[in-house]
Amino acid sequence: MTIARFSVLLLVLVAGGCFGGAVGPRLPTVAAQEQDLRDKGHHALLSGDVARAGQFFDEERRLAESFDDRAGLAGALNDLGLVAGLLGNPGKAAEFHRRAHEIALELGDRALIADSLSYRGQAAHLMGDHATALAFYTQALALAREVNDRRGEAAVLNNLGLLQQAKGEMDQAEQSFQRALALNTEKGERRAMASNLSNLGAVSEKRGHWPEARGLYERALALDKEMELRPAIEADLVSLGQLSEVEHRLDEAISYYDRAYRGYRMLNQVPKAVDVLTRLIRVVKAAGQEPLAAAYQAELKTLTTKP
Repeated sequence: MTIARFSVLLLVLVAGGCFGGAVGPRLPTVAAQEQDLRDKGHHALLSGDVARAGQFFDEERRLAESFDDRAGLAGALNDLGLVAGLLGNPGKAAEFHRRAHEIALELGDRALIADSLSYRGQAAHLMGDHATALAFYTQALALAREVNDRRGEAAVLNNLGLLQQAKGEMDQAEQSFQRALALNTEKGERRAMASNLSNLGAVSEKRGHWPEARGLYERALALDKEMELRPAIEADLVSLGQLSEVEHRLDEAISYYDRAYRGYRMLNQVPKAVDVLTRLIRVVKAAGQEPLAAAYQAELKTLTTKP
């Protein structure tokens, strides 16, 4: 199973509007309070605490609603949609992003419209509606280029690449990831670069170009460690473990999976910890290390036994 890494825009709300659009004045104090909540939510996301991020974003939403701040509300709704998607509820995510898109259209903010379209594409992709996702991504990409939003363009290209990859269009996916990587490198967006590199690694792995895939995954891991991005670090370790398993480098696979498992446990992401631990037990058994497999099996039982 390949781990797909979507790109999202963790953008700044400014006093003149959302994401740089001209939508009329906003109260500076309110804008500052909303930005503080948004920053805290994004910090929680990058630390792997999705539930905590959702709490900050919901508080941001309520504050924006209380002051009838339409631009701020749209930003909060997109944030909440992102959280819903990460928590495995793409239908709920789609509704949040639809509402944000409606507000963006009401305000006439093309940058915010592009951002919302990109998020709607991501939600449609997660729901398996590839045709709708492609339509949203195509519109978002055109608008991002129209307003010269290079970061937004890169994010859409990365996510378009994931859609193309899911459809088996590997050459097109590689081109999209490479274009996104070039834009993010130009802007110094190291967090987004890591996602692009990881996704390029998945393309190489799918093609059987294992040394190339390993190099890309290792570059992604180095960037994610540099930026202290959780759980992206764990995802990179899983990718390297999976590749090592395919190459029958079992000791390496055990090391990578074990490190990913410990990380997910620290983040309290139990479903992911269970998935990696299951992989780990499989590889340990294949390596003939039955006592270690039994120890991991006991940990798995602890994780999957309801109190």
